[in-house]
Amino acid sequence: MTSSTGRNDPEALEKMLPGTEGLERTGILADLCVVFRGINSQKVIEYGIQGLELLESVEDKDLESAILKELCWAKQCLGEYQAALDYGFKKLEIDNDRNKSSALNIIGVTYWRMGKYDKALECYLKALSILEEVEDKPGIAPVLNNIGIIYNNMGDRKKALDYYNKSIKISEELDDKNGLSNSFNNAGNIYRKSGESEKALEYYHKALEIREDLNDKRGFSHTLTNIGTVYQDLKNFDKALEYFLGSLKIEEETGDKLASVDTLLSIGVIYASTDRLSEALEYIGRGFDAAEEIGVPDLKRDCCETFSTVLEQKGDFRKALEYHKKFKALNDEIFNEDSSSRINELQVKYETEKKEKEQEIYRLSNIELVKTNEDLKHALDEVKQLSGLLPICASCKKIRDDHGYWKQIESYVSEYSEAQFSHGLCPECMKKLYPELSEHNESQHSRN
Repeated sequence: MTSSTGRNDPEALEKMLPGTEGLERTGILADLCVVFRGINSQKVIEYGIQGLELLESVEDKDLESAILKELCWAKQCLGEYQAALDYGFKKLEIDNDRNKSSALNIIGVTYWRMGKYDKALECYLKALSILEEVEDKPGIAPVLNNIGIIYNNMGDRKKALDYYNKSIKISEELDDKNGLSNSFNNAGNIYRKSGESEKALEYYHKALEIREDLNDKRGFSHTLTNIGTVYQDLKNFDKALEYFLGSLKIEEETGDKLASVDTLLSIGVIYASTDRLSEALEYIGRGFDAAEEIGVPDLKRDCCETFSTVLEQKGDFRKALEYHKKFKALNDEIFNEDSSSRINELQVKYETEKKEKEQEIYRLSNIELVKTNEDLKHALDEVKQLSGLLPICASCKKIRDDHGYWKQIESYVSEYSEAQFSHGLCPECMKKLYPELSEHNESQHSRN
């Protein structure tokens, strides 16, 4: 993970802290928040709070915004979603109009983790609208990826993959490794759910390689879990368990409670698949306790569903039915008719507003083009010039026009230029035509 100033060695940064104060100290604290993201959430919170306290006496909106962002991510990892939202909305409040997209994206992720998909999508689409208006490609890619996650959660794989591929294309153009790893990982999820195991593993290993290079422990553990799930689907339980246990170890180190629930459930399912039911229920129970602590509806729902399946396998039908009823109630709570309708409305609204904006730009462009053409025509009408070879009579000096008619030279020039004629006589012609007047004028001139 790289800090905003490029200082990415946590030990070196921590050694710099003593003896510093004011904005210098705050800057180091902000960098520490960045380098510990995905590695140690508690450290992020510790340094982030110190930074915010310093900023009460030394104002710097950019530093405050950066620290609030990291605190929001850290609180999400710990499952403290209301605190994460508080930091996210505080960031939204202090950011300028252009930067509000970043806060909206973070708030959207928090809502997604809480299972509030309609609110998440609303934030993402607002962020996307701002980013598209200013053509901020680095910002657009992660938001497209996050929208894809919403549709994946809703079961619309085609639309999800479409958004992931758009994100991948932009990330490749920008050589954005972090963005690429996220989109590769999520595209792998689509291929796995579609039964394309080889394709899924291909994308997961692309993500894994990048995340290892970036030292993104949190992302690395997520991809390990996903690879484990592919091997689970292939009935290679030993290989699956190896990946799941590796992932769980990292999640416990980083304090990523949300991810650990999924991994604990996956380990429980592996044990159930090999008839080790007691161990299966132990891990599922640990996952259920963590989900209860976090309080996220879709995590609790998944735990209830897994509990019900394993209890039925064990022959405890009464408890299995109890957890199945809890699962159904939670599922109805998450995907109720109003929520699904709201998500569809938001997507339609975004597409409509985008088309209206494009039509307005096109309309204004046409108006400007018409005006420009009219101005140009008017200018051409007023500014005529003579050019090229003019056929002129050697005797009478008439000029032949484009239609073959011979015109007096003054008539032709007046028609094809802005010149106007006033007639008179040159001295030679005056002598020839009016000799008496010419002599009189010369004698007058000599006396003077």
